[in-house]
Amino acid sequence: MEELTAKQQNFLRDIVQGNIARINLLSGSVRSGKTFVSLLAFIVMVAKSKPTDTFIICAKTITSVRRNCIDFISDICGNDFTYSIFAKCGELFGRKVFFEGANDLRAENKIRGMTLTGAYCDEITLFTSDFFSMLLSRLSMPNAWLIGTTNPDAPGHWLKRDYMDRKNELDLKLYEFLIDDNTTLDKDFITNIKREFTGVFYERFILGKWVAAEGVIYRVFADNPSKYIFDTLKEKLSFITIGIDYGASVSKTVFIATGFGEGLRNVYILAEKHLDGIHEPQDIYEHFKQFYQYICNEYGSPTICYADYGALGQIISRGMQTMCISEGLPIRIQDCKKGTINDRIQLTCQLFGQGRLFIQRECKHTIGAFNNAVWEEKKIDTRLDDGTVEIDFLDAFEYSVYNFNKKLIAIQSEI
Repeated sequence: MEELTAKQQNFLRDIVQGNIARINLLSGSVRSGKTFVSLLAFIVMVAKSKPTDTFIICAKTITSVRRNCIDFISDICGNDFTYSIFAKCGELFGRKVFFEGANDLRAENKIRGMTLTGAYCDEITLFTSDFFSMLLSRLSMPNAWLIGTTNPDAPGHWLKRDYMDRKNELDLKLYEFLIDDNTTLDKDFITNIKREFTGVFYERFILGKWVAAEGVIYRVFADNPSKYIFDTLKEKLSFITIGIDYGASVSKTVFIATGFGEGLRNVYILAEKHLDGIHEPQDIYEHFKQFYQYICNEYGSPTICYADYGALGQIISRGMQTMCISEGLPIRIQDCKKGTINDRIQLTCQLFGQGRLFIQRECKHTIGAFNNAVWEEKKIDTRLDDGTVEIDFLDAFEYSVYNFNKKLIAIQSEI
């Protein structure tokens, strides 16, 4: 087991000594040691409980529960922890432990009727407020408690507004952790992690601040675009994808070709093409074929296309796949993986921050979109999309890369 930092020791000391509140929140930056020590605390609290007590572990999804919580508990507790992901429950030291995802409006109904002594919550800002309030109502046993982690979000987020800001009114303890507090991490690793986050993501995930998203989104690029613009590729590409954002009404249909360097180390926006307004499917197919052939001639053959599936997108994509087969074009058309817009923005910001994302100089519209994209003033964490910035180009690029989100983020900067 890794050495505990001073802040981790202070928190765990409160737990062991029984100095625990009904709600115990660990907030702060990434890699600050929140999850590690909070799961240790959960294990301690379960071990101290009555054999008849019941508990729950919650995260955004069941997959997150397994990856972020169950695997750790299993490593620590060995045979004292048995579980079934399929059944969404297990036993820890003979006590019943349920697992649940909290990622949609139906999640609240999943825990109705439970009577719980303790709960562990991973990344609470990803929960719905209804799920969290329902969970608190299920913690109805004497001296029931909740331990949860969170990274900061917007200052108007329900967790901060309804709970953290009212800590003096509620039975709530707040523990704040920063990456610089984590003395177990290598200094070079910390330096690289700090480079990965820019703008609002740096303030939240590195400085641990609950701040509003405002101003220019891709500040690192906008401040020095020449650093990220290229004329000629300087490495061989491993593979190429195409992202498509289909236009509707006044928006554009946009094709973006993206190349990936060896080991996904670098990402290159190679070319862009757009069609204004609404077009017949056959016209879209013909323009796609021309774009595909251009990329083949300039950079090599794209192997897969990730297309927007909104509105009639799937129908158009199906027709495009039929066209590719009939024309002998060896490319697969499939639905893109969208995630949330802010997850896609964060990925792009991290790539810029690491100096790994580059744009071909001729991609004028994409360059302009990165330069001018801003957060909408009147909405929380929303990218402005009122027609003044060509967001369609950003969407198409994000579709071309987001299927590789986890792999791209996992690669550490070599700077």
